[in-house]
Amino acid sequence: MFKNKSLKFLISISKRGKYRLGISGLLIFFSSICSLGPYYITYLIIEKIINPPFIMNDLLMLGGVAALFIVGQMIFSGIAMTQSHIAAYTILFDLRVALAKKLTKLPLGYYSDTSSGTIKKIMMGNIEAIEEFIAHNLVDLISVVFLPVIIFGWLASFNLPLALLSVLPVFLGVGLQRFRMKLEKVNIQKFFRIKSDMNTTIIDFIRGMPVIKAFNLSVFSFKRYREEADKYSQYWIDMNKKAAAFFAIYALLMDCGVLVLLPVGGYMLAVGKISLSTFLMFMFIGIGLARFMKQLTSFGSNLTQIFKGVDELRAVMEVNEIDDHGTVSKLGNYDVEFKHVSFAYGKNLVLDDVNFKLKQGTITALVGPSGAGKTTVARLIPRFWDVTKGEIAVGGQNLKSIQGDVLMKKISFVFQDIFMFNDTVIENIRMGDKSISEEKVIEIAKQAQADEFIKKLENEYNTVIGPTGVHLSGGEQQRIAIARALAKNSPIIVLDEATSYADTENEDKIQKALNALLKDKTVIVIAHRLSTIQSANQILYIEKGKIMEQGTHQQLLDLDGRYAQMWDMHMDAAHWGIQLAEEQQINTQEEMTC
Repeated sequence: MFKNKSLKFLISISKRGKYRLGISGLLIFFSSICSLGPYYITYLIIEKIINPPFIMNDLLMLGGVAALFIVGQMIFSGIAMTQSHIAAYTILFDLRVALAKKLTKLPLGYYSDTSSGTIKKIMMGNIEAIEEFIAHNLVDLISVVFLPVIIFGWLASFNLPLALLSVLPVFLGVGLQRFRMKLEKVNIQKFFRIKSDMNTTIIDFIRGMPVIKAFNLSVFSFKRYREEADKYSQYWIDMNKKAAAFFAIYALLMDCGVLVLLPVGGYMLAVGKISLSTFLMFMFIGIGLARFMKQLTSFGSNLTQIFKGVDELRAVMEVNEIDDHGTVSKLGNYDVEFKHVSFAYGKNLVLDDVNFKLKQGTITALVGPSGAGKTTVARLIPRFWDVTKGEIAVGGQNLKSIQGDVLMKKISFVFQDIFMFNDTVIENIRMGDKSISEEKVIEIAKQAQADEFIKKLENEYNTVIGPTGVHLSGGEQQRIAIARALAKNSPIIVLDEATSYADTENEDKIQKALNALLKDKTVIVIAHRLSTIQSANQILYIEKGKIMEQGTHQQLLDLDGRYAQMWDMHMDAAHWGIQLAEEQQINTQEEMTC
């Protein structure tokens, strides 16, 4: 059943591709007809040789017709393959675009439950397998389906019992194979799951190579990799051992056409029921019919794997999206308010009845222990997820009623983990917005305290950075991220520990950049360094998904609660660091004196 759905899914994705596929299928049908021509010509030549008189001109004429059939087959096949490849790459393009659009609309919770290795396998491996299927298998399938039918009809016109006998072993083999597939249905599904897990693990293993090397691990000490590879290998061996007898009988049935046709056809020839030319034709073409039928059954096995990949792709395309087709296109102000908000990842409750308000033009800091829900609060504002209960409002409007593109234009982010695209510095700052001129980008970079280090790069603002480009330090990347936010110029800013990678010198520069970014904006800051949020208009202390304390820095210190305890620990750590630095300086001076 899923094969039919998957094939319909492929065709529905690309209407442009299906017309080329139709042309390709028609041409390959003509090619298949032409491929039978030389066999028929051979039959006629044998007839003339067996039943004189034999005229050389007839041989030359028949040879010429056979050559025309061969040339026709090549022309039709060549054009068909060209059309099928164009169709395949058209559909591949449409598939990748559709999948990319879908991934941008999925809630972040989907990525929490699905590994990047799985998504990469679907985007790369599965779609490449689809190209192979459309460009080659689908066209060949038409040939493999029609040729046996045509050949059987032709043979049946000479002798129906012998024609039926030529396909009997094949039908027995196909029946045996289908019986085995039904018996092994659960095991085959498990095999595909194990194979998918292993492929995902391999991708994760490669992506995690820096960590593996840092801890001096090997492929054999990487437990998950070894376990998945062993599981796949052992399951494959066990499946083949169980299926060995089936495979042996199947192979025998699929290749035993000559063992049936030779004695029966020889007997019929001996008693005069068929002619010698008919007998020879069955020996050549009848055995070839079994070969075509065997090819058809092998297609079934390949298609099962291909459509399994298509089914995985279709499953992603059918994941529920966040509905961002709101009716509100304008916001009167940029206040942000949480009203009795609760949120859960599955059954895990992360936020529990959270209430607070961010006034326009003010700074609100979120503090608390790791895992308290701070990042979740910040990422609910742009609807990376939808709340489980309650409501979040921006400008007095429920987030769900605001149009998605309008909401995203009003919010900028500076995340703790910053991704640099494999592109120039200028494109990493303006993020595809061509309305921002190069002069404006330079001005923004100066505000973000990034112009100084950018001008030291080989090609300055045209230097390619990212995974395969020039490497930037953590502090430099954060200043690029701040420049991005400045370029977007949104009225609401979300900062996720924007100074986390900065040393003392860079922290000062980043703080200056932030001052330019946050001016007159509604800001929510996730902070681990408490010294950076003392001037915030309000501080929310979050623990176990609840707001335990709320107020200014001084108000929370006067409360002498959890925030005050965290502040004391922060100050103790700072004093310890100062003391350690002073001791190291004294020791250095003593060593120099000695």
